[in-house]
Order: sequence, then structure tokens, then C-alpha cells
Amino acid sequence: MIYLNDSKQLQLKRGNPDRVYIKSPEHLCLYREEYHDKTLAFFDEFDTRVFNNLMYVELDFSHLKSLTASAALVLFAKITRCQSCLPAGYFSFPDKIISMKLPDDKKIKGMFSSTGLWAAIKPGGQKKLDKLWSDWGNSYKTGNDPSRQFEEVISSLHRRVGVLPKRIVAALQESYLNIAHHAYEAFKKDPLFNDFMVGRWWQYAHLHPETGRLIIIIYDMGSGIPNTIRSIQGGVSDCSSIQYAMREGITRFNVQGRGKGFEDIKRPIDSNASAEYLLVCSGVGEVGYKGGQIVKEHSHGYSMGGTLLEWAFSGVKV
Repeated sequence: MIYLNDSKQLQLKRGNPDRVYIKSPEHLCLYREEYHDKTLAFFDEFDTRVFNNLMYVELDFSHLKSLTASAALVLFAKITRCQSCLPAGYFSFPDKIISMKLPDDKKIKGMFSSTGLWAAIKPGGQKKLDKLWSDWGNSYKTGNDPSRQFEEVISSLHRRVGVLPKRIVAALQESYLNIAHHAYEAFKKDPLFNDFMVGRWWQYAHLHPETGRLIIIIYDMGSGIPNTIRSIQGGVSDCSSIQYAMREGITRFNVQGRGKGFEDIKRPIDSNASAEYLLVCSGVGEVGYKGGQIVKEHSHGYSMGGTLLEWAFSGVKV
């Protein structure tokens, strides 16, 4: 077997030469700059090993010390894409393409099971993902048909949260529709584009039972806001493209009558006293929105590989 250490040098070990062992960073986090790029580099490393090198992978989380919400969602997305989009005929056991060594830290290991992450990423394929829909207590969901699945998404949130923050349903609906109609258009003519990915989104939703803090995150692996908005705006930074897209009346396709999408996406933050922030990450850009204005913008060194939207609320009553 092959072991991939922290310096990314390959060391041969005894066993199956087709399996690569990849160590997770100690902190999987997309909120703090010192962890952001290492986290995304780890995700891209095992993704590349599976799709480019056609190798079985074992992910070693034994030294993991922290795992934050957005990083956990992108981990879920990356692993399930590997499990569901393999080229036909290359792997004898496609559902076992990724194996995992769970954290030694009991608290972090417990998070894998208590939030539903392990049920979402354990070896398996489409049947495993379908079961997440019947497990309303699981924080993780994925789908690609908003017309059929949206009611289930909202029903699951109601059962877990109770009364939802104002305008969040419209924001989620707009987000899902944007993904279904636009996010993957650039890939659809690629003969290698897997049907599993058509309109695909991943969601994390969790209400902390003690603090009442509610986090809802949606992620897609589409073209990203900067790549699609540049046909209107021209070549500028990813942060500038995100902020341009967030302006009222702007749409990626400049079609009259559209462009209200981001207004709907921002409204939960403007309409709820409990709102903390809206975070928009796309390409290498990260933009934070609160109180009717941009409160944060940052360009990272590593691309998100799609778009991530995160709404945060505090003091939500179950």
C-alpha cells in the first residue's frame, strides 16, 4: 500500500499498492485562514487520487482535533462524489473506494456519529444517500431535484427546529433552483460529466440544543459565482464578483425579470433579530453579509470548487 504523509511524499508500505493512505490535517476548518487552504488541499488530494489516479483511498482522521460545520459539509460532498461518480469498470468494489480511520479523540469521534456525518460518508452509494431522507434527525442531506425534494427538506427542518427563521424557506428555495438551473451548465456537454452531479447540492442544518444556534449551509460543485458572473462584469477579483452578484437586480445571465435571487438569499439576515450572518464562498472569494451591508471580504489561496452559502442564527427556540 502507499502512505501519503504530511509532506505529500509517497512512502511504499506492504500490502495493496493501489490504496493510498492520506492523513487529515489536525484541523478541518474553512472559517480560519490558517486552516482554510490546508483543509481544501486535503479534500482535493483524495479527490485527485480517486478520479485521476484511479486508486482506492483510506482517509486517516486519527489525529483530527477539530471539525467545523462548513468543512464537514464539503467533506461529505467530496466523499460522496467519489463514491457515486466512479468511471465504470475501473473498480471492483466501487462502494468501498474510500475507507476511513476515525479520530482517536473521543469527542471528535462522537461528532461523526451524533451529527449524522458517519451515516452520510461511510462506504456506500446512492442507497445510503437515499436513507438520509428518511432520517430526519440527520444534519446532512443531498439531492438534485428541488421540485421533488424541497418539501422534504423543509419538512425535515420543521421537525428538527420547529418555527424556522423568517424568509429562510424562500432563500433555500432560490438557492436550490439556482443550482438546478445554472450551477452545472458549463459541464453538461462534457461526456465524462456524471448524471449524479446534474443539479447536485449538499446541505447541513443543525440546531444546537443548548445555545439555540442554528446553522444552515448549502454547497454545490458547480462553476462558481465568479466564473459565471464575469460574462457581465468582466475580469475582477472573486470577492468583487460575489459582491456584484449580491447587488439587487443582478443575474448571471442578465435576463430581465430575474436577478432577485440574491435578494431572497439575503432577506433572512435582514428580517430576523436572531440573524448572525450570511457567508458566501465561491472560487477563492469569501464575503460576509450582516445588517444590510458587507462586513467581511477575503481572498484565499485555494478555491472552494463551487459555491457555499451559510446562514447563522442565534437564540432560536425549538
